[in-house]
Amino acid sequence: MMNEQRTFFGRLRTFVIVTLITVMVWLLAESRMVQTRTLEAQVVLTSVHQVGEGSSEQALVVRQRAKRPGGEDQVRIATIQAEGSAAGLDRFVRVLENRIELRIGREIPAELGIHTLDLRAILRQSPAMNVHGVIITEVSPETITVEVDELVTREFRLRVDMPVGVELDGVPRTDPAMIRVRAPSSVLLRVESNQAHVRIDPSKVAQLSPGRLETIPGVAVELPGIDGQDWQTQIEPRQVDVFVTLRTLAENYTIDRLPVQVLMAPGEIGRWRIKIDEADKDLINTMVVGPAQAIELLKAGEVVPQAFVTLTFEDLERQIRSKPAQILGLPSQCRVVSPEAMVNLTISPIELSALEPVESAVPNPSLSAEGSGAGQ
Repeated sequence: MMNEQRTFFGRLRTFVIVTLITVMVWLLAESRMVQTRTLEAQVVLTSVHQVGEGSSEQALVVRQRAKRPGGEDQVRIATIQAEGSAAGLDRFVRVLENRIELRIGREIPAELGIHTLDLRAILRQSPAMNVHGVIITEVSPETITVEVDELVTREFRLRVDMPVGVELDGVPRTDPAMIRVRAPSSVLLRVESNQAHVRIDPSKVAQLSPGRLETIPGVAVELPGIDGQDWQTQIEPRQVDVFVTLRTLAENYTIDRLPVQVLMAPGEIGRWRIKIDEADKDLINTMVVGPAQAIELLKAGEVVPQAFVTLTFEDLERQIRSKPAQILGLPSQCRVVSPEAMVNLTISPIELSALEPVESAVPNPSLSAEGSGAGQ
């Protein structure tokens, strides 16, 4: 009985050992069997901030370039076909990390100009990609073309461009007065001017008040030949504040003659005799200043102002001898700039039995007191 048990366990041990050896041999053979695997990797171009030492230091940038004008778009994904053992291909995938990094000074020559890169050769020569037992048989596309350029910094003065017809008092200024542009030298070669521009929209001008310093915030900067979306281009700042003073566009106009009328409360009419001195019955050469459009209304006779002497109850009771004239009915924003004109007059009460006419006038009730000013 004991001999049978020993025989059974011996056979079981032999079976386990043989099975393990068979599996190990199979795994070893599988790992060394040549396989073909197709992988995809992202193509990444890496610029460097400084190359060289001392005065020879440069900031270099790189971009892909079409082989010919109108050529295909940039290569972003490369397809790699590799052969090797399963274990080797697994190690290769881990090292590759689904990206092909091309760095200036390493895979890309640190020289200005256009370079054609052989992706297959780069992968084969890369120490990081040197995995034992793996051969890169094909890379698509085989080559890419890149352009290496130097980053250059330039400063440009700002010029303010106002809409046509807008006149200013003084020179407009910006804050800051200059901008700084950092871009590849090939991009800056397209710039033919030493000035950048800020263009003021007419709608912004319409919101300003003439005659005083105004601020137009956040005006976009324009640099002919450069777009803010250009390759590796930075414009600082992209917006500036503009300070301007609009010139007051006013004209002068002289009114030759304005008859003087008397203005009093309706309840006082018929109780007083008012006589204006002969020399003061008209205002002569009254000068008015205002916007050009408003002055044109006066010149065309579309608006006719009137001159008045306004007498209050106290003025009548005191029988004053003179009072300044007022001018009513001027166009909006117009004013009288002539010296104040005093009108000499004589006031006397009317007896109830008296039949003499009263030299007074009541103006049209529709007249507005807006726009009144001092007369000559």
